[in-house]
Amino acid sequence: MRFGTIALGIALAAGSVAAFADEGCCFIKDGDRVGFFGDSITEAKVYGQITELVFRHFHPDAKVSFVNNGHSGLQLAGTKLDTVIAGDPNVVTIMIGMNDAINGAWVRGQPIEPMVTQYKAKLVNLVRDLKALGKVVVILTPTLTDETPAMTCFMTEGTRLPLTAIGKACMEVATEETVHCLPIQSEFETYEESLPRFALLRPDGVHPCARGHYQIARSIWTYLNLAGPLAGGRTSAAKSPTLDVKLALASNIIPADSDSLEFSITTPKPVPAKVTWSLGVNRGSESLSLIGTNAWILKLPPGALPQTNGQSATLVMDIASQGARQIFVVDIFRKLVIHGRAGEVAGSITNALGDNLCSYLFKKEGRGLIFEAAVKKKDLFQSAEDQWPWGTGDALTLYLDIRKGPALGGLGFDGNVYQVWFKPQDKPVFSPGFHPWSGKHMANIATPYGERSSAGYKVGVRLAGYVNIKERFDVSDRDFIGFDLSLVYAEALGQRTWLNIQDADRQNFIFPGTFVLADLAGKLKDDSIFTVSVFPDTPEIKR
Repeated sequence: MRFGTIALGIALAAGSVAAFADEGCCFIKDGDRVGFFGDSITEAKVYGQITELVFRHFHPDAKVSFVNNGHSGLQLAGTKLDTVIAGDPNVVTIMIGMNDAINGAWVRGQPIEPMVTQYKAKLVNLVRDLKALGKVVVILTPTLTDETPAMTCFMTEGTRLPLTAIGKACMEVATEETVHCLPIQSEFETYEESLPRFALLRPDGVHPCARGHYQIARSIWTYLNLAGPLAGGRTSAAKSPTLDVKLALASNIIPADSDSLEFSITTPKPVPAKVTWSLGVNRGSESLSLIGTNAWILKLPPGALPQTNGQSATLVMDIASQGARQIFVVDIFRKLVIHGRAGEVAGSITNALGDNLCSYLFKKEGRGLIFEAAVKKKDLFQSAEDQWPWGTGDALTLYLDIRKGPALGGLGFDGNVYQVWFKPQDKPVFSPGFHPWSGKHMANIATPYGERSSAGYKVGVRLAGYVNIKERFDVSDRDFIGFDLSLVYAEALGQRTWLNIQDADRQNFIFPGTFVLADLAGKLKDDSIFTVSVFPDTPEIKR
């Protein structure tokens, strides 16, 4: 299901909230310390880090620092000034309001005006306090909820309405207080409208996956014109023209010993262009004559790509021509390959001592898929009642990416990326404690099972049948699937150790690219592989 795009007056947000000069200049200046303030969406440190990478791509020698002041569960009503200015930033971005809508006193059916009025008054006070301290203020309209996910622990019902009103209040405050405001909310919705069916930007209805965070960063790097020169005044208007160019990968799976990335660059008409890239301390550029679809190979220095399973890297690339530009973010994930054959893969999770604590199995069965895990643990701590899906006791969580071709390992949590929780319990009888969390209609295709054993317990699920009345779950043609498995090993209620197949440097609940690759057909020879993804992966947002 898609919601209609919420048009909140981008011109107001981007162009009339302050007296601007030097509209071609970068908003961030040499010597700045930029603080990102917000709730758990900001605390995830994704959109802020991508914003920083893009800035440093264009200004590698600038003496600019960034600080993250995101705090999970934070509402504007309970915000203290010291929290906002921790680390003493002179430029402060504010993106807050989600928890005011989903965790505040307001519930669906009540009038939204009192809550929005209170929010606006609090925001005015915060902005005035920051201005009094000489801070440069940039308000980011908060993202909306997605009310469609069937499995979520958040109260999202009806919350798009007050969040839309909060977004409007943000722009009103920016105008009244002569500060900057970026239309994150409306552009996020416009971007989601451009995606294929079942593409999810917020798998739990609240928190963006990587694709959603990157869209937030895209709005920031566009309106703050991070590609512009550092000299001059500050502006937050999207004035630089966007080059009509598309970047795609020749293959999203590349060998772990490769030092090259192969792309196709497509333009609707012939143009001379300059491609500039940066990856950590490595950077380079190349002039190209682009005509239609062009093959281009980026040869990187030896060792520039991640060398250890679970590690990742982000490459920033811009393609410029005749005053127009398009910026791309390319993620490279190095991952473990679990080899199998004849549609079956097996492996294990071990502790720091090398003890095998969990054995697992994936097996194709016709069009369906079977997953089983056997855990060695005699004393089972059954989760107490808890509002969070991971509970407080023993548990196992499975992520499964069954997307085909170039989508496998991509940035989004689409309908074909699943997460389930097993929270086994002995009372009143043994149960696997199966809890679907995300993915396309998991409840329609899942048959969970489990049993107690002398060594511990076994849980499993068979995925087969119809997702809906027209679409059937079908992995019969899949040679590869992505997956991640976390064993939550409880020593007592609330005292637990999380054990994973591989240790990743990014959050698996945000980045499906962190998942291990199951080689169901035994087609790969190496024990490591890279998966690569490109953002943006859809046409540019029309502003």
